[in-house]
Amino acid sequence: MYLPVTSAPAGRGRSLTAWPARCTPQSPYSRASGDPAIVPPEIVRYSGGVIVVGVLGPSEPASPAVLAVARRCATAGARTEVVGAGPPDAGGERLLIELAAAGVGHAALQRTSAEPEPADLDLALRYLPDVRVIVLARGGGPLASTAAAAAAWSGATLVLVDAGPVPDELAVVPLVLAPPARDPDETFAGFLAALAVRLDAGLEVAKAWQETVAGLAADRVDRRTPPITAPG
Repeated sequence: MYLPVTSAPAGRGRSLTAWPARCTPQSPYSRASGDPAIVPPEIVRYSGGVIVVGVLGPSEPASPAVLAVARRCATAGARTEVVGAGPPDAGGERLLIELAAAGVGHAALQRTSAEPEPADLDLALRYLPDVRVIVLARGGGPLASTAAAAAAWSGATLVLVDAGPVPDELAVVPLVLAPPARDPDETFAGFLAALAVRLDAGLEVAKAWQETVAGLAADRVDRRTPPITAPG
């Protein structure tokens, strides 16, 4: 799976490596989608919490990987909450059951298929102040500013999953990851979860990135190399 860290305009966003990465076939995230994030037990010492913001599928506009990232973070030992929205139907009920079974909190999840409003997100994040990582599964739009403000006053790292330009004038400098067009094996979700768990454990952004890349057998590839799809 092709996992580029995007370059950000005018100094916005962190470009940690200046190179994209791909997960080799040896990566644990090329396995079945139900497998947990693989993080060494010594990494998970203290969990201030990971918040994953987005819209749960299967209804559009579902944010990719919300359930997968949250489930893997919780399985790896991080206190995890999902903030956003989920469809108000039987499918949404099944998603809530999956969250509960994985130990993921979802008290701030609205039952609607629409994107959460910035005011709703702000209120939810203020009820969850003890957090170290905020993952915005759909990084563009007005929610980025709200999430950045919450990250600023909570001292959390903000991770934006977005292939587009980084919004200007954010309250914090985010880490920006460009998602693949498809993630059928949850390779990208596993990478994102492993990175979030390391950040939650207190690692600096650069260190967390380096350990995640090394731990998942992600290889350096040239920027001119086209996207590589993991076999499967």
